[in-house]
Amino acid sequence: MITFDLDKQLSGHVFPFLLVFTRLGATMTLFPGIGESFVPMRVRLLFALLISLLVYPILTPQIPPVPQSIAELAKLVAMEALVGLFFGSLLRLLLGTVETTGAILSVQIGLSNAMILNPALASQSALPGAFLVMAAVTLLFVTGLDHMLLRGMIDTYAVFPPGVALPPGDVVQSYTHLTSQSFAVGVEIAAPFLIIGLLLYVVVGFIQRLMPQVQLFMVMLPVEIAGGLFLFAATVGVMLSVWSRYFDEAVGDFLAR
Repeated sequence: MITFDLDKQLSGHVFPFLLVFTRLGATMTLFPGIGESFVPMRVRLLFALLISLLVYPILTPQIPPVPQSIAELAKLVAMEALVGLFFGSLLRLLLGTVETTGAILSVQIGLSNAMILNPALASQSALPGAFLVMAAVTLLFVTGLDHMLLRGMIDTYAVFPPGVALPPGDVVQSYTHLTSQSFAVGVEIAAPFLIIGLLLYVVVGFIQRLMPQVQLFMVMLPVEIAGGLFLFAATVGVMLSVWSRYFDEAVGDFLAR
């Protein structure tokens, strides 16, 4: 009869590295810029392996002892993967803030039907939304926020120690709060376009009532697009700056809880 001794098979550094790689690898599948659909799977896997190899000696004291059965080991690995996916999905929610802003902008400036493939979301998006998402991902790496996110992955071990299951109530509350907050911030960033668009349509509506024989909305469409693109070019830096500040504060608040 062949017996399987977990203590013997996972002795030394194998077990700590396995758990660290499970959590960090799950986070890397959703990490902005690295977990995108256009990044090859081997590149993401190699990046997760290198990060895990660098940090697992530091995290080894926090790793629980080797489980006595394969079922307990599978449960522990699954909990680590869930923690990694949870943190990565929160980052994706924060990145979706600029996608909300882009969707509102596309409607206000008349480009809602100008669709393009958004590599970050692996789906079709309006031109302003796709541009803002790619610009936001680039901004993360240019400003060094990616270093904060990498440190945040390590800090999750202080928030969610290995072997401790995720509290369902807190997970649902975090998702609900962050989703509503991200949507609100996305609308606030697009507020100038909403206000100017509303004023423009009110003025055009009054003029249309005075001259019903003229198709004023068709005449104003090129003006709306040109004016919207000009305003977008003038404010895109401010919009991304506001979003990066919100991203930084949201991740910091989550890890500080």
